[in-house]
Amino acid sequence: MKVGVFVLTGAILIGVALFMLGDYSFKSYYPVKAEFSDVSGLPDKAAVKLSGVEVGKIHRIYLKRDKVIVQLDILTGVRIYRGAKFSVGSTSVIGSKFLEIDQGDPALGLIKAGDTVHGEEPVSLEKAVAKALDSIQGLASDMRANGRTADSLQQILDNLRGITANLNEIISNGQPHAENLMAKLDSISTKMDDIASKLDSGQGVAGALLTDSKMKDDVHAAVSNLKDASASVKDVLGRINGFRTYWNWDYNYEPLSGASKNNFGLRIYPRENRYYYLGADNIINTNNKIGGTDYEVNNSVDALLGWDVGAFDLYAGILRGSGGGGLRWRPFYNSSWDRIELLAEGSDLNRNRYIKGRRFNSPRFDAGAYYWFNKYASVGMRLNDITETKMVDYTARVAFEDKDISYLFGLISFGSAGVKGRSSSN
Repeated sequence: MKVGVFVLTGAILIGVALFMLGDYSFKSYYPVKAEFSDVSGLPDKAAVKLSGVEVGKIHRIYLKRDKVIVQLDILTGVRIYRGAKFSVGSTSVIGSKFLEIDQGDPALGLIKAGDTVHGEEPVSLEKAVAKALDSIQGLASDMRANGRTADSLQQILDNLRGITANLNEIISNGQPHAENLMAKLDSISTKMDDIASKLDSGQGVAGALLTDSKMKDDVHAAVSNLKDASASVKDVLGRINGFRTYWNWDYNYEPLSGASKNNFGLRIYPRENRYYYLGADNIINTNNKIGGTDYEVNNSVDALLGWDVGAFDLYAGILRGSGGGGLRWRPFYNSSWDRIELLAEGSDLNRNRYIKGRRFNSPRFDAGAYYWFNKYASVGMRLNDITETKMVDYTARVAFEDKDISYLFGLISFGSAGVKGRSSSN
């Protein structure tokens, strides 16, 4: 009896082990075949995800002539419409791979059991890096060979030189006068203080004459107004040299879709540690041949208010056309390793919509890391939309300070303060 119980228990345990190791399931599936030319190391038994939700698994992968056939087991009841895009996805740059499905168009009908679909060709990391380098080399060659890009840049530089020449003329003519005016204002303020002290003590001819208290108060008020006016003008003139402006250009390459995009903007510091940023985001190159699905919002606007204090750069406002904010942090600030910068961003917090057939119903969060060669150039890697697509960008940034634009903003501030003063006096 004991031997029988032992044998029965052993048989049950062996059966359970065979069931688990054999990947058996009580769930019902229907088969779909996807045809690829290359699956870039997609493993057997990997997950199948529809719009980010797991809906099945890979049954097997095999070669058929010059094609790779991936046989999918899709859960019964899951509807996949014709026009859907089948591609090899990854949880991160070096993470596990899965088969990703971007939903198709309901008007085209359903994909049925046993149908064969064509998969999107994946781009390997090595090919993506090589393509990015080829693009950069092509741009450099075009500029050296005086191609169309070089001609366009030359025209832009010629226009900038003309603007700079005009600004330099304004600066050279106006700056000496501003400096002389500030020196005179200092002298006037000192004299006003001396006059006021003499009036209070009754010294001098003016003090002796001002025995009438009302007259003395009127003269005091006039002197105080002159001092306030001179201090205000001095403060406004100080703003002319207080502005700092930087042009920023970012080049982004996304290897899975093969898309290259640019960000271009102006960072304006009206005072220390505070700035405004205005720019255009994801300016797409119309000559791109995109191999996969690109879910980025192209040609959007950034308008941010930021605080740059020590190792932290905190900003908020309009980010890629929607509300959001972010934080840049230098973990090794004021050390020999102060070239590494970490990034965290959040935007589109109420997102719930379809983009190119895929539903997005969670906020967008991005993270990245950058290495700065100096304060004007950096390279890095960025993981976009962590909760949804997990797309990786390789980035390069160039920034340079424009002192002429800074002085122009100072003059505009001076003019605005003058108009405000005249309005108040009226």
